[in-house]
Amino acid sequence: MTRDNAISRRTALKLTGAAAATALVAGCGDDDDNGGNGNGDDETFSIDPGTDIVFFGNASYWEGKEPSDIEGVENPTLALQSGETYNIGWDEGDGSGHNIEIWDSDDELIEDYETEITEEPEDEMLEIEVTDEMAYYVCEPHSGSMRGEIEVE
Repeated sequence: MTRDNAISRRTALKLTGAAAATALVAGCGDDDDNGGNGNGDDETFSIDPGTDIVFFGNASYWEGKEPSDIEGVENPTLALQSGETYNIGWDEGDGSGHNIEIWDSDDELIEDYETEITEEPEDEMLEIEVTDEMAYYVCEPHSGSMRGEIEVE
């Protein structure tokens, strides 16, 4: 190996090590995807039956408004009681067209649990009776980002 080749290999190894260190510091070395609700917060919020669950619609996420436990949380994971009734929906948004739907684990709409897509919400609330098949609350036009988990208890 020539002296120039040895220097080139050492330089390449140093650059590779620097890139790996930068990725680790930036958090890219963490295999944990932080799960459920898209904001790195794995907390599940138990909601009492009969409670109104209200969100702000932002094309990047649902932001919790009510009850106060979910206020400011992006796509909060909701623990709901099987057989009980809740009101869930949104009352203001970012000006984009949103709706709210309840999906199962196969990303299929459950019953007729959906509102119309609108830019100006008025009464965008659903009264739902919780069943074991419920898995997500979703904005259909933004289903990749506006999706929160439902855990049935």
